[in-house]
Amino acid sequence: MAKTILFAVAMLLLGAVISNGITRYNAQQHQHTRAVMVLAQFHLYRLSTAAKAGQCSAFVEERERLFRIYGELLEAFPKAYAQDDEFHKRAEALRSAVHPDLAADDAKKIDDACEECHHEYR
Repeated sequence: MAKTILFAVAMLLLGAVISNGITRYNAQQHQHTRAVMVLAQFHLYRLSTAAKAGQCSAFVEERERLFRIYGELLEAFPKAYAQDDEFHKRAEALRSAVHPDLAADDAKKIDDACEECHHEYR
C-alpha cells in the first residue's frame, strides 16, 4: 500500500516537472509574438491618450511607432500572414489604419482594426 502511494506521488511529481518544462518551452517559442502584441497594445493606449488630449505631435509619433510595429507583426506571424486569408485581410486593415499618411483623428479606426483581429484570433 505504501509503495503504491509513494509511486503515485512520484508519478505526479514527474508529471508536474514534465508539464512545467513543456510550458516553459512553449512560452519561449512564442516570446516574440507576445512581445509584439504587448508593445502594440502599449502604443495603442498612448495613441488613444494623445488623441483624447489633443496632442497632435504625440499622436503622430505613436501612430508611426504602431506602423513600425506592424512590420514586426508580419515577422511574428509569417505563416498566418502567408497562408490564412482572414489573417491577411485583418493585417492589411491594420496596416491601412496605422499608415502615417492618414489623418490625425484615426485612433478609433486603429482601435477597431485591433479589436476585430483580436475578436477573431484570441
